[in-house]
Amino acid sequence: MTKLVSARITRRFHYPPERVFDAWVDPNVAGRWLFTSPMSETHTTELDARVGGKWTIVDRRDGVDYTAIGEYLEIDRPRRLVFSFGMPQFSPESCTVTVEIVPVAGGCILTLTQEPVPENTEAGLVEGWSLMFKGLAAILTPHGAPGEIVEPGTIRFERLLPGPAERIWEFLADSDKRGTWFAWGEMAPEVGSEFQLRFHHAELSANQAPIPEKWKAIEAGHVSGTLRVTRWEPPKALAFTWGDGTSEVTFELTPMGGWTLLVLTHRRLADRAAMVGTAGGWHSHLRMLADRVAGTEPPAFWAVHGENDGLYERIFPK
Repeated sequence: MTKLVSARITRRFHYPPERVFDAWVDPNVAGRWLFTSPMSETHTTELDARVGGKWTIVDRRDGVDYTAIGEYLEIDRPRRLVFSFGMPQFSPESCTVTVEIVPVAGGCILTLTQEPVPENTEAGLVEGWSLMFKGLAAILTPHGAPGEIVEPGTIRFERLLPGPAERIWEFLADSDKRGTWFAWGEMAPEVGSEFQLRFHHAELSANQAPIPEKWKAIEAGHVSGTLRVTRWEPPKALAFTWGDGTSEVTFELTPMGGWTLLVLTHRRLADRAAMVGTAGGWHSHLRMLADRVAGTEPPAFWAVHGENDGLYERIFPK
């Protein structure tokens, strides 16, 4: 007899509990992440978000409709949501999904429990929910979730980008494509090779915005010092030294369905001021990258950077 267990996953979101809760019950938002993927051909979402109300989501992939159904059992906005879940084409059985949201400083923590489920499916369910939660985070904040300090002197960003890792790699390694979101500079495909980056932020988009006075000094074709490639593993990982060579930037790419998870880690930053300034720059450039990968013209860089100005001064601990 197959043992039945609970599958549980916890995630922190940098958004108010109300906003995260509503993403489950608003069909206009839920239809973009819940039980769907970039490989979907069509997707329909019908939610009658009241106790006793029914919900149905149909996702078509490779010409096949995958239908998920259920009933709302508890709705306590923004703390708790409980609903039944089943996929009739695979099994007449259903299970219960419980979503609990707890406010914390700077956002909330969501814990999802799905039960009962066969023990041999637990890992796959957790992986599936993890992928959907990354899609949810991307939807809630079009500019992407803030970077985090993961250890002293180290900041880390995650972005879920559409398309295969090979395509995302081109935006990191190819000078022309990298120049559409970050900076130009030919990079020889081997560890130890040296290169420079040329920045011209106003050229990153056809859209334009006034350059803030405090940034005008770096707008006029700033060129980096000599950088050195420390990892070259297409299409999985790229790393290079930064600044005077004391810090290092690493990009890691992991395929996730029709998406690619990009993890950017900047290590050995000297102090809090360096982390605040560097995080703000990466946050803005990653917004440009997300738009370029999606095939859309991004806003003016200085408009994006202006919106992010002061973010990390507020959220990084002093």
